[in-house]
Amino acid sequence: MKTIAFFNNKGGVGTTSLVYHLTWMFADHGIKTLVVDLDPQANLTAMFLDEDRLEQLWPDDEHPDTVYGSLRPILRGTGDIAQPHVEMITETLGLIPGDLGLSRFEDKLSDAWLRCHNRDESAFRTMTAFHRLVQRGAEWGAELVLIDVGPNLGAINRSALIASDQVCLPLAPDLFSLQGLKNLGPTLREWRTLWAELLTKAPADLPMPRGAMQPVGYIVMQHGMLDTRPVKAYKR
Repeated sequence: MKTIAFFNNKGGVGTTSLVYHLTWMFADHGIKTLVVDLDPQANLTAMFLDEDRLEQLWPDDEHPDTVYGSLRPILRGTGDIAQPHVEMITETLGLIPGDLGLSRFEDKLSDAWLRCHNRDESAFRTMTAFHRLVQRGAEWGAELVLIDVGPNLGAINRSALIASDQVCLPLAPDLFSLQGLKNLGPTLREWRTLWAELLTKAPADLPMPRGAMQPVGYIVMQHGMLDTRPVKAYKR
């Protein structure tokens, strides 16, 4: 099984749309694909499901069938992650639904990152929650896992990328994306290096992700057109 995260710290570059269409493409080719919505805005989930189903997933009280519901035991300090619910869209396409409540996990992950340096087992369980969520969610036979994350360099995305084998970078053809890459590359290298150091302090009996996050490449959005020509920013 291969896990690929789609990530850019700049929003508006088509990341969620790209993940949506790639998921359908792989599934239509017979590849059993699991897509995981780890963006607290949950736009990817809204693309896959109609409003009636979303109302069932996001009621006024608990949300047991979303990624937030799976993380609730860790957030409450009562245990490890719960078995994730996989919404089967087709026989070859499964979705772990996102949730706006996921943003509450940010502070927990930030604190756990620091406590991992002290060999705290509960901190490592928190940091690897997404990794185990993916592993359990893929038990129906998924061969490929695609992860959508939000446009920031926060703790949620760091944990999501640690759980990924590879990272794909969607870009817009503009100066902002070029500038963003100057921040993104060094940050990913730093996260990978620090996680490799933390792995030496992890409990021996706890399965840990390697945190490889190898760059698989980048995909550039279709450029804007003006009078049948690419806009100036794209030429630059």
